[in-house]
Amino acid sequence: MSFDLVFFGGTGDLTWRKLMPALFQAWRHGKLPADGRILAVARDERSDADYRRFIQERFVEVDSAKRPSDEEFARFAELLHYRRMDLSQPADYAGLQTWVSARQAETVVLFLATSPHLFPQICAQLGAVGLNGPNVRVVLEKPLGHDRPVRRTSTAWCAPHSTKTRRCASTTTWASRRCKT
Repeated sequence: MSFDLVFFGGTGDLTWRKLMPALFQAWRHGKLPADGRILAVARDERSDADYRRFIQERFVEVDSAKRPSDEEFARFAELLHYRRMDLSQPADYAGLQTWVSARQAETVVLFLATSPHLFPQICAQLGAVGLNGPNVRVVLEKPLGHDRPVRRTSTAWCAPHSTKTRRCASTTTWASRRCKT
């Protein structure tokens, strides 16, 4: 199964401290599809190689039993890519859409590890460029309230830009309730 995982906020603390180590462990144990791609999106300029070095340097902080060897990291890093984006620029979303659609992955997960005030704008721009099809999932990474009405309002930000209605939850409730299509 081909998949693309795109992290908005790809150089942020959550991504390098929690998500990348977890993804490395999934890769180490054969739980990631071999033809997957992980794209980090952030506002600073860097190459794929620069981003891979950035992540490798952060793995020093990971528990030694979970830390990759240089050889393991080199193989895992083949999945990692980087794209500079200004989230306020529609042209940057068009470039992202071109990158994602170039190989037509079976599943595309867009993980918004950004400030919640950016969620409506990001979802609107993703919808405008067509990154809202039935194979696309959006994950909102923030506590979006403590009760169901607040969560429904929060996840409704993305609903007008989706081609398929789905219930969804923030990652804070992910363990108890999964997105359903």
